[in-house]
Formats: sequence, C-alpha cells, structure tokens
Amino acid sequence: MTDVRRALQTASLLLGVCLQTSVLAQALEKSADQVSMDIFAGDARGPHQTGTFEEYWIDEQRDEPTTTDPNDKRRLMVQLWYPATFKPNAARAPYILHPDLYPTDKQKWLKLAKNARTTSVLNAPLLTADAPFPVVIYNPGGGHPPFTGTSQTEYLASHGYVVVAIGHTGLTGIARFPDGSTYKLDTNDPEPTAAERQTMTDADAFRLEVERSSATMMPLHVKDISYVLDRLQAMNAKPGHRFYRHLDFDRVGSMGWSLGGALSLQASRDEPRIKAAVNLDGWLYTDVYRTGTKRPVMQIHQSEDVMYLKPGQSAAKRETLLYANSLLWQFFSKTEADWYDVTLNRAHHGHFSDRILFTPMQEQYMHPRVAQDWTNRFVLEFFDKYLRGQAEAPFLSGTRTFPDALVLRGTKQAGTQ
Repeated sequence: MTDVRRALQTASLLLGVCLQTSVLAQALEKSADQVSMDIFAGDARGPHQTGTFEEYWIDEQRDEPTTTDPNDKRRLMVQLWYPATFKPNAARAPYILHPDLYPTDKQKWLKLAKNARTTSVLNAPLLTADAPFPVVIYNPGGGHPPFTGTSQTEYLASHGYVVVAIGHTGLTGIARFPDGSTYKLDTNDPEPTAAERQTMTDADAFRLEVERSSATMMPLHVKDISYVLDRLQAMNAKPGHRFYRHLDFDRVGSMGWSLGGALSLQASRDEPRIKAAVNLDGWLYTDVYRTGTKRPVMQIHQSEDVMYLKPGQSAAKRETLLYANSLLWQFFSKTEADWYDVTLNRAHHGHFSDRILFTPMQEQYMHPRVAQDWTNRFVLEFFDKYLRGQAEAPFLSGTRTFPDALVLRGTKQAGTQ
C-alpha cells in the first residue's frame, strides 16, 4: 500500500514538472471570463455527432490500496464518448459533468474550465450503424481528471469510435464521489529524507520511481483497464442497453497523456484485449522497456529543446531526460510490432491535453490548436490502420508530411527505417 502511494505522488510530481515550472502555470490565475464557453466549437471533427455520459463504478472484487480504510473498494469515475444522433439545437454537455467532485484549490485551471461546453450532447441516442464500433480507452495524465483529453476523445468518437476515459483514483485529484463518499490518499507513506535525497541525482530518483511504479502503480491501473473492459463487455451483452451488441472487442486500443501514455504502453503488453496503443508525451514509469510489446504502438511527444535541452538548462535535467529517452528506445528495440515515434516541433508537455486550451497562447510555442489538430490526425490514422485495417496511412508512411512533425518508424520485419 505504501509503495503505491509513493509511486502515485512522485510520478505526478515529476510528470508535472513541465507545467509547474513554465509560464503556463502563471497563466492559470487568469479570470474565467477570458475563456470562451464554446472553446471546443471550432475544433476539427469527423462525420458523426457525439454523445457523452459519466458513471461511477465500484469494483467490489478489489480492495483500494491507496487508502487506509480496510473496507474501501476500488472506485472509478468513467466518462464515455460515442457516435450519436441529435437535433441541431440540442444543448451541449458541460466540459465538467460533476465539478463538485474536484476541488479547485489544487487544480486552479478547473475554475477556468467549469463554464465551458463540449460539442457533445449528454446521453444522446447512439448512432445506428451496420457494424459494432471499435473501442479506445483513454488514460489521463497524473493529477488530472478523466475529461482532460476531451479534444481527443470527442474527435475519435466523431470518427466512429467509442472512447472510454478512466479516472484512475489516486491520480485524478478527486475528493468525493457522486454517492457522497469521500476519497483521500492517506496511506501515510513516508517520503525520502533530505539526507537520502542528497545521495541521489535527479536521474537516480527517476530510476527509483520507475522501479516502484512498475511494481505497484502500473499493475493497479492495468487492472482498472481490465475491469472497465469487463464492464463494457457486460453492457454489450445486456439487451436494452445503449451499447447492446454495438461494441467490437476485437478492435480495442488504449491511449493516454503523460503517465496515462506510459500506462497505455504497458496495457498493450499486459491486457490481451488491447490491440494497439498511443503514448502522448509520457515517460516510461513502467518496466515495459525491458520486454517491449507485441502490439503496434505510437509515441507523440514534445521536441527536446523546448523544455530540457535549451541553453542554461541544468546538467541534472539533461541526464534525466537522456535516461528517460533511453528507456523509450529500449522499448522500441524489443517491440515485436510496428512502432512510430512522432516529434512535434515547438510543442511542450501541455500541448497534449486540454489544459493548455484554458491558458493564453505563448508565441514561442506551436499554437495549441495546431498541436492538437495534428496529434488527432496521427492518432486517428494509427487506430484506423491497426484497429480498422485501413490500408492508407499517408502521414505514418511518410507519403504526406507535416513540416513541424518528424516521424520515425520501425517494423517487425525490417527494423528502424
């Protein structure tokens, strides 16, 4: 129990460094009237309208390892997006369906987001289709609620996917649940002393957290994914349910941002129903680098010079980044399937979640809308290829290019190209 809590806290801290140390963090103090309610209205979308809803699920078969209550069971908030049909004047769903569950004193950007609306309709009827829909699991970044990838989840749903975002309790900032019960990460795990910290470099600390996370947090969250897929299969088999016979479990993918991206890569190895996975700028807090995976994978990430390798950056941070990158390339070298590594020039860590949409744009970086548009294009093309079997993949193959994206790829047969 204590190792789980340590891994949760330290991983959230390290993965949030980019946001916490940049001017982006200062912008979160801006007033909510500077954020448009219809902030997602101009986003590129596919041919389908989208619906959404959120549910509170309790896994009665698992104890909760992140709290001291011996009777606590694993509790999750889960939000779903899907192809839908509704009238043009239907009211759009709020960005945050249950804002009272997430205290804004720890996540001040949520104050800016609380009045925003999505392009989806709450509980809209499912689109009638001739074949069941492929399923994608979305895993948010450390310290962030499940809806913080809405710009990506709505996009995939509008292209015919059912997308399920999992709030991995302990990393979402949640304080209470819809049934009135509360949650507190309270296993009283002692942090390393100052003297212990002085004996470790930043890279040493990262190595330690990779080992702890691999043993505790990542397996816990993979079990969350497995539990959610079990629930979805039960929905799919239940007559009268919205998803009855409409979900295709032979075509399941996983994606995520930051820590959720690393989790998606691990799930591609450990959860056999996952057929393809995407990592959005996540360091590998997982031992999957030792084994690779047998599923196709893609990583999309920031350019190194933006945050860590610019002039004046500390040698310790450079060492940590080099070690983190070495884990990724070890992972690719052992992966027995197609893999892709996509670098977005002038993007930083925040470009791969909704959080950046609620802050003023910084001219030295790629425009947030451009970064998210291209991220969505690459992700859709990847899942269309490996979940739907579509032959055309112009950006992944290199027949078409985006000037600010560098695509490296490897295949099971030919190795790195």
